[in-house]
Amino acid sequence: MPENYTEIEDRIQLACEKIFEIDKPNIAATVREFGVSESRLRARWKGRPAKSERIPVNRRLTDDEELVVCLYLKRLDEIGTSARLPMIANCANTILRASHPSDESTSPPPTVSSAWISRFLERHPEFHIRKQKTLDRDRKNSHNPSTILDWFEHCQGLCEENGLQKEDIYNFDETGFRIGVGKDQWIGTLDPARQSYIGSSTNRELVTSCEVISGDGHVLTPMVILPGMLHLEDWATKTDLDDHVLLAVSETGYSNDHLGLKWLHHFDQFSALRQVGVHRLLLLDGPVSHCTREFITFCDERNIILFCLPPHTTHLIQPLTVVVFQPLKHFHAEAIDRATRTGCSEFNKIEFLSALTSIRDQAFKKTTILSPFWKTGLIPYDSEIVLSRLPEYNILEDPLEPRTPPPTVLPCLSTPLTVRSLKRQA
Repeated sequence: MPENYTEIEDRIQLACEKIFEIDKPNIAATVREFGVSESRLRARWKGRPAKSERIPVNRRLTDDEELVVCLYLKRLDEIGTSARLPMIANCANTILRASHPSDESTSPPPTVSSAWISRFLERHPEFHIRKQKTLDRDRKNSHNPSTILDWFEHCQGLCEENGLQKEDIYNFDETGFRIGVGKDQWIGTLDPARQSYIGSSTNRELVTSCEVISGDGHVLTPMVILPGMLHLEDWATKTDLDDHVLLAVSETGYSNDHLGLKWLHHFDQFSALRQVGVHRLLLLDGPVSHCTREFITFCDERNIILFCLPPHTTHLIQPLTVVVFQPLKHFHAEAIDRATRTGCSEFNKIEFLSALTSIRDQAFKKTTILSPFWKTGLIPYDSEIVLSRLPEYNILEDPLEPRTPPPTVLPCLSTPLTVRSLKRQA
């Protein structure tokens, strides 16, 4: 029965230890003594490592580069989020682009294959693959109070450890607008049976607005992402936009990795002008475009502390979602209604950008910005405000209170698939 690789390597190791102790070893005698291959022993003597210790020729990243990927994954865990498998591959490709600069005269930088991720995780067993399952509405509305309480305590610990003031605590989120899509309005009339209609634009393009508010009631200028490939001159010359509004374009109107990094530079520029302490805290819900390696590295360099919300809790502890976005959408619908009643036949991008300043001025009142930080228990710190709204928490607080038993589910017939089966069941 042929020997396995481990047994051969053990004998090779013993033979190497013997010949390394001698200035002029007798290789042939050592080969006969330990029963190993002469060519393999001579190769080890000359410094060639074992096959298991060599880096494969098709391996894309070096050990140091893979260490950077490991640090990226650990950093994501620290800020309260996790990496999807495509994010790991994207991080590796970013490192390869940096280490293999290319121009028109050279070939494009290499990229990792689809099988690279599984091999990377095998080499680093400290990382585990877990399936991120979706939740139905009932389970989504059901949260574990201990998880939310741990998040609050972690957030409070970050603020105390870094001496964060309310001026340096920010919340970021994105919201979408369907240009030209308003809502029904209430009217007064003498005829109760009267049917009243108002014209609506046929435009259905999506615009994304990236908004940031601070704990002291301040709002930064947004980044507005418009669907398209190129910027148009009319967006700047025929609108009343603030000079500091960052305009961006994407094919879909949604954010992406590149635009997420552009927004971060925009945020750093204007939040630094009013910075009080050494650090700034940025609360966000952790979408893919906000958790790239470049995004996190820039935040670390600029003393911006990233902290992600727990999954499916934006309706509880995301200040912008809890309060601010509702009036923002309301005043957007009001602007469409006013434009339609004054004869605007199509509420397009220019109409939207022209009305955006007025919409934001009405929605972003200081009291409106301060209110969600209080309602989410962030400023002042009070986790009980959020926990008291959880049914599970209330049940835990009153364990002796009798609970209503669930309704009895009666058995039902299986859904018929054909007319014949329907007649048979009838």
